[in-house]
Amino acid sequence: MSDFQEVSSSIGSIATAVGLLYLFYKDYNKNNRISNLEKVAKTLEKDLKLKYQPHLWLNGLRMRQQENELWFDLNNKREWCKLLEFNVISGDLIIDEVNKHLPCELEPKFNEGIVSDTTRRWIYTINSSGKRLDDVEYEIEIIYEDRLNNKYFTKIKGKGEKFKLTAPKYL
Repeated sequence: MSDFQEVSSSIGSIATAVGLLYLFYKDYNKNNRISNLEKVAKTLEKDLKLKYQPHLWLNGLRMRQQENELWFDLNNKREWCKLLEFNVISGDLIIDEVNKHLPCELEPKFNEGIVSDTTRRWIYTINSSGKRLDDVEYEIEIIYEDRLNNKYFTKIKGKGEKFKLTAPKYL
């Protein structure tokens, strides 16, 4: 009878070991599937952010010499966004009080059914220095968000009527 118990015990030990190996193998396969799903989810999330990212651009500026003001014509080419803040980072300009009704929505330019007032936004600034408008330097930050509530910022940097809009960055 003791031989039977030893054989049974050995078979039981082997079955347990095989069972554990099988479970480890299944767990390894599930981990690989989960890892692959995480990669797919990250890719889809990036695609979604890119799809709904607005594309702001400047359609020029107006130099109003008599009023000592610069007006920047901000437009949107891609998706809806909400303008949240205009901040002067440095330079000779201050933001005019006319801009204090933020936040406001900025629609994409390509949609024919949208009222044109919502596709562009003028940023009004006042020269706070004694310099001529051609000589003022400025750096203005624009903070906005997309429909997924991702926040971005971009900056207008320039001197006089020469300016550039920096690439948007996430906040």
